[in-house]
Amino acid sequence: MNFDNYLFRPHAIVNIMGGVPKPLTENQENTLSDLKKRHDEGEKPLTENQIATFGGLLARKKEKCKLTDGSKKYLEKLVYESLTKRSSRIKNKYTDKGIQGEDKSFTTYSRFIDKLMLKNKIRKENEYFSGECDNAQKKIRDIKTSWSYETFPLTDSKIKNNGYQWQLDCYMDLWGLKEAELIYVLIDTPSRLLEDELRKLDWKFFLFNQDAVIKGDKERELVVETICNHIFTSKGLIDFIDNTSFNIELSWFEGVFVEIPEEMRVKIFHHEYCEVRNNQLKQMIDLSREYMNEVLMSIPENQKRLVELTNNKAA
Repeated sequence: MNFDNYLFRPHAIVNIMGGVPKPLTENQENTLSDLKKRHDEGEKPLTENQIATFGGLLARKKEKCKLTDGSKKYLEKLVYESLTKRSSRIKNKYTDKGIQGEDKSFTTYSRFIDKLMLKNKIRKENEYFSGECDNAQKKIRDIKTSWSYETFPLTDSKIKNNGYQWQLDCYMDLWGLKEAELIYVLIDTPSRLLEDELRKLDWKFFLFNQDAVIKGDKERELVVETICNHIFTSKGLIDFIDNTSFNIELSWFEGVFVEIPEEMRVKIFHHEYCEVRNNQLKQMIDLSREYMNEVLMSIPENQKRLVELTNNKAA
């Protein structure tokens, strides 16, 4: 057993990418180019400060990928999961809503662009990755269902989660495409998850009495605010109030609740293929596989097992 051909999942690839050197900014690239030209031509000697700047920028330019301590810890975990045939999947309210609302988010996005988008159901593998993107009709599309109004990137101008960019890079490599979209969709939170949120608030702030009746005005304001941050359609609000186990009245939301148009609940970020980033991905995977093999062989029992397997093959 070894990890020479271990395939990484796009959604988790960020765990090994912390050691990728940050690229120089456009200004830094220009400065480096100017200083290099002056250094090479030798007509006007560089000052001590310029020499230091030149050396520093040149070192950063040549910096290589490496594994961070955090990446190594993650890789050690993968090795032990492989050995024990066990794994621990992330389970939280954010992923729960994403799973439960996947179809609704996909439909909302399709209506937004006025084009039928089909959910991809094919998992692809190559020498480095194994993954299943949301959609691959001429470009990669990955849909994220926002947890609440506060987490929806309405005013953002670029992708802030670097892990999502690496994820799109992996999918582009798997499907051989050069363009990708990261799509955030804001949909009504499923009733069960929203009730869980209200229960947590109740445990913390004692909002309701034993009959599930609200205690006062301040408690009611907190309940209304929470629901408004998770429900964005009038139908969704009525359905939740009709079916919740809490005693919540529709009149509480008069003059407070505003339905958010569907076109304001979809945010699309564009991302393009970059050969440098693609090479960095594969360099990090090569380094990760080497380290995983080192971890494997650092376990005495595995060293013994490898000797036995080698002897059996020789016989």
